[in-house]
Amino acid sequence: MKTAVIISGQARTFDLCYPSQRWQVYRHYEPDLHFFVSVKDDEDADKMEVLRENHKNVVIQKLPDPEDADLFIPPEDAGRFAPYANAAGNKQLMLQHWGNKMALGFALKRIIKLGCEIVIRIRADLFFHSFIKPPNPFHAEAMTPWWGRFGGVNDRFAVMGAVAAKGYFNTYDLIPELLEQGCPFHPETLVYESMMKQGVMVRRDLRTTFSTIRKNGQQRPPEIMLEDLADLRL
Repeated sequence: MKTAVIISGQARTFDLCYPSQRWQVYRHYEPDLHFFVSVKDDEDADKMEVLRENHKNVVIQKLPDPEDADLFIPPEDAGRFAPYANAAGNKQLMLQHWGNKMALGFALKRIIKLGCEIVIRIRADLFFHSFIKPPNPFHAEAMTPWWGRFGGVNDRFAVMGAVAAKGYFNTYDLIPELLEQGCPFHPETLVYESMMKQGVMVRRDLRTTFSTIRKNGQQRPPEIMLEDLADLRL
């Protein structure tokens, strides 16, 4: 079964994280694995070239930041009633969603032409500790980690069907409507509500753990909350 891996955002510490991603995740989906990389065109972008050294099917695009006039940015108080504090400012969060949209636009025609049935969303700066390969998802099914949901879904990693991927990566386009309806401006909530609005079957029980490695080498451990642990018993 053909699998597409979409890596979007910033390359950051991909050189440090790739070996763990390859062992824990990618090897389970070989040999029909296709990488679609859409990262910010900065000093770290060339770190993604390690994929071409180890995999046959890799396409990469490097994106400049959009002009402010082209980017929807909610008002400063949009996150006032969010269930948890946002880790970044409104513009930075919207750039993340915009980057996901650009990644899907870059990959979608190729994914359809190849007939990829599984889509993996992964951030470049994730260092994996464990991953249990789940059953292949249905076309409109998305599987996200059991932890780090912050009231929505962990938005750093997912295994999805091709139809579900559209709902995941197109969150940017739905944000104005969701905010108008009263949805809090909170990344995990917005991704979850975007998928639900587009008819995606969301399963928040993917068996995996990973840390985030910052550019200074600091490793942020999995953000497992009591809420996550309580839901395991339901």
